[in-house]
Amino acid sequence: MHMPTSRRAEFLAALEHCWFGRQTEAEAAFETLIAQNPDDGESLTLLAMLRMERDPDAAEALLSRCVALSRANFFALHYLGKLTQRRADHRAAIDLFRRAAAGNPNFAPTHNDLGASLHEIGERSQALAAFDRAIAIDPDYTTAHSNRGLLLAEMRRPAEARDAFRRVIAATSESADAWQNIGTAHYNLAEFDQSIAACRRAIALDPSHLDAYATLAQALGRVHRIAEADQVRAEWARRQGVLTAPCESSRADARILLIGGAEFCNVPTQHLFDRHRFEIVSIYLMPPGMPADPATSRERLPPFDIVFNAIGDADRGEPYVSRALEFCRGLGRPILNAPDRIAQTRRDRLPALLGEIPGLAIPGIRRIARADLVALAATDEARWPKLLRPIGSHGGDDLKRIERPDEVAAYVDAVPADEYYLSDFCDFRSLDGYFRKYRLIFVDRAVYPYHVAIANDWLVHYWRAEMTDWMKQEEEEFLADWRSVFSPAAAAAVTEVARRLDLDYAGMDCAILPDGRVLLFEANATMLVHLKESRAEFAYKHAYVPRIIEAMTALVNQRVARADAAVGEARSAAA
Repeated sequence: MHMPTSRRAEFLAALEHCWFGRQTEAEAAFETLIAQNPDDGESLTLLAMLRMERDPDAAEALLSRCVALSRANFFALHYLGKLTQRRADHRAAIDLFRRAAAGNPNFAPTHNDLGASLHEIGERSQALAAFDRAIAIDPDYTTAHSNRGLLLAEMRRPAEARDAFRRVIAATSESADAWQNIGTAHYNLAEFDQSIAACRRAIALDPSHLDAYATLAQALGRVHRIAEADQVRAEWARRQGVLTAPCESSRADARILLIGGAEFCNVPTQHLFDRHRFEIVSIYLMPPGMPADPATSRERLPPFDIVFNAIGDADRGEPYVSRALEFCRGLGRPILNAPDRIAQTRRDRLPALLGEIPGLAIPGIRRIARADLVALAATDEARWPKLLRPIGSHGGDDLKRIERPDEVAAYVDAVPADEYYLSDFCDFRSLDGYFRKYRLIFVDRAVYPYHVAIANDWLVHYWRAEMTDWMKQEEEEFLADWRSVFSPAAAAAVTEVARRLDLDYAGMDCAILPDGRVLLFEANATMLVHLKESRAEFAYKHAYVPRIIEAMTALVNQRVARADAAVGEARSAAA
């Protein structure tokens, strides 16, 4: 430390205040040192660190002064990067962390924070290298091990993720976060009993750990312990109460109230609304038979400008629709995806809603009780093969192609449910031998392409598909101009589906049959949209997918403006 001996004692006294948690005294001591020497970079940096939580703007100003005084103040660069990271300006944060690491390459937190921002923008391989570097510097750095585990889980390397989380547990012994992450890793490995045990351990350590409740409910559902899963999910909703996610910029365009159900029935909205433009208030309605959470009553909600009904699954969400309708009644603000529009998107109701659309093929489907399904198979009245799944399942969970009727009894024993969907299997293999599943998103009834998954097996999901270079090129062409892939008749069919669904946000999964018709898989509001793929590997997605988010932003702002104008006109008329 380069400072005169006369100041060293004052500086050490200020540090002592820091060590013993006397923040007010520490700040005053550093302020005195800075008043005596405005170019004291060490005191400026430490004062900024003290103020990062309480007054981030003041901390940022201090750190910027430090960097202006000396570009070699690598600690100031690091903490300036952390503040920039908190604002979700990850590209600027990455630049600051890299500058800090170049001058101080053996400070593990810089590499960890660099990895976190790289992860946020989808640069997974670079993020993994940064976490690995942090751990190489400090093998006991539990935060880096945890971040590395989360990234590995996202990269579909759950066994390595589980090992990373076990390192965290070994170091901390009683970490609820680590046990929850272990549970997630087990879940991704389809080790559901182990996932349940790990999540219960996390909840025992921290009864308020919302992520542990969510993962536990998912795992219980996968082993068909439905009643337990429902109880856990309800507890998750009760403990969450009203959750407010502030806008990540200085001023929000609008405040959106999300209304969901305490079930796996909700539209995934984590990436749907621009967090730099909107403040999000979330509530979850309790299931029938359980009292409503008083914290979520209309009278106690914070102000909001528009409502988004997030109950999107017509099967699992059915018990919550009447509560949602009642809740929305009299709110006096515009409602997106009105609850009474959801029931029509049930799989077995789509033929009635979308039937007779030229160029659209809808496989025969029926919703059938377990006893009736077994009886149907016994009489062999249907054509086989068929697709069979319990109602409310998504992502290919428990979806099976049944080749012969004598396979049904074994299936329903392995996958117990009250009701199932039994649908005709249609071979949608393309002429080149691959299966393609297209996802198109509807925002205010306009069509936006989202992705195409290409595989050599009929059970096609994007997260399962290994997208090679030629597949990515094909996907890029689809995103650039989906109508160049769909014939005019097929494009007209898709557009008509969007019109008939008549939802503010929805989408469809489909294929193109060799004869040019569009084969419908599903059409509803539960479509996931995100942009977590690597920018280096999927640059085209970062160019085209944001159009969906921009369309949602425009829709929200237009509806709010229209509602505000109507209120203004009503007041003028009354006056």
